Amino acid sequence: MGDKVNSERLVGTHTVRGRTLEVHRLTWRDAPGLSYDVVDEATGELLTIDESFDEAPTLDQLHELLEAEQQSRNNAPRP
Repeated sequence: MGDKVNSERLVGTHTVRGRTLEVHRLTWRDAPGLSYDVVDEATGELLTIDESFDEAPTLDQLHELLEAEQQSRNNAPRP
């Protein structure tokens, strides 16, 4: 989304597969609605870089997100 973030607020912290994940709620200056991003607390890495959630993610969605991230890392070309 090319709009600018109006506000960002931590709305949840969950431990999934031994990793602590933060769920952040974002509001947008020039767009209606909310977005939810997921950040790895230890690294600060944004895990929803391709697409934010439209609603707060469930634990099942967080598990799926980490599974997709792991598969992406496994398929990444090695230097």
